[in-house]
Amino acid sequence: MIACDQCQTQVPVSNVLISSNGFTFERNDLLKRFYRYRKLLDEVIEERNTMSSRDSTSDVSLRSIEKFMSVLQGMMAGARDHYRCEFSRPIPVKLRYLQQECAGTIYNMSMDGACIEISGRNPLPRVNGIITLSFELPEQKHTHVITGEVCWTQKGEGDGKHGHSSGVRFTYLDDPSRAVLWQFISSMAQKKLSAEQQ
Repeated sequence: MIACDQCQTQVPVSNVLISSNGFTFERNDLLKRFYRYRKLLDEVIEERNTMSSRDSTSDVSLRSIEKFMSVLQGMMAGARDHYRCEFSRPIPVKLRYLQQECAGTIYNMSMDGACIEISGRNPLPRVNGIITLSFELPEQKHTHVITGEVCWTQKGEGDGKHGHSSGVRFTYLDDPSRAVLWQFISSMAQKKLSAEQQ
């Protein structure tokens, strides 16, 4: 499902095309080869840095490698952005909003945001309010602290069985968290695609 830019209605889609500077790929094909393109991008960045450090490198060559790097970055960003990982076991998260802290769970996540649930006994987060998430990704020891904005809420029950749900759009991701999250989401996407092909 993708939200329509005009009316915000959720529209079902069967495939997503990624375009960057004249190159177009189907997102599933790009995700299948994500690690290969990621490695290529790393090598292009290293080559660009080497070329930049040499006085003998021409401006034409530098512009060309910058353009190539931009194409690869655009394709990688298109493949990973808006791809939402659904977790079979929700990820525990500590939340801070409305001058209070509480525990919750993350049910799905993308590079842009996450869907969270908290006990209905806690106050409902406010739409457009600031919220801070602290969590560890599966099989990792590092705690990520990410600030976001509440985009939508669904009120739960105060009985503790059905909690509040909220959509959070990440407003700030530091570079280390962005890199780790990118790697995690691409890995999850690749595993899902491999499972679907079997």
